[in-house]
Amino acid sequence: MSKTSEMMARVDSALEQVETEMEAEECHGTLTGLFAAKGDLKLEEWLEYIAHALDPANLLAREAIETFGVLYEDTRKGLNDTVLDFHPLLPGDDTSVEERIESLGEWCQGYLLGLSAGGVTELEKMPGDSGEILRDLVEIARAGSYELDGDEEDESSFNELLEYVRTGVLLINEEMHPSKAPPRTDVTVH
Repeated sequence: MSKTSEMMARVDSALEQVETEMEAEECHGTLTGLFAAKGDLKLEEWLEYIAHALDPANLLAREAIETFGVLYEDTRKGLNDTVLDFHPLLPGDDTSVEERIESLGEWCQGYLLGLSAGGVTELEKMPGDSGEILRDLVEIARAGSYELDGDEEDESSFNELLEYVRTGVLLINEEMHPSKAPPRTDVTVH
């Protein structure tokens, strides 16, 4: 099982503890949107948002809280990585392209929910290109309705769409909260 598949399974299990219809993709999108909206989202705020009903005395609840904490930390690091190492939490290539497109749509729905929950409600007031990217994410959130041809071009088109979402989210994050981190020196660019 890949690291991504393992994390998705852990998050889905944690979400069962909070008795929500949300799945791992949407949960990660929501967290990412909250980070974009708030910039300095604290772990406690995230846990209050997603796990407020869990009793930390319960072993399964503690496991869920720990999982939400790991998701928080991984997402925070990815969004602030100077080499742009952020990736939406989505099923891997062993899943059909149709399912991955649907998951990307769910991730975008979660992202838009997170932005809204974080106080971002007017696209016209977004800085730079963020408003246009968000309008595109609204369309991608309807991804379940895309028509596929059932060929290799579907895979290529999905990868292009995924890269657009990934880089668009990073651009929104940067435009809303300009990076103050020093460049990494431990990375060699060829």
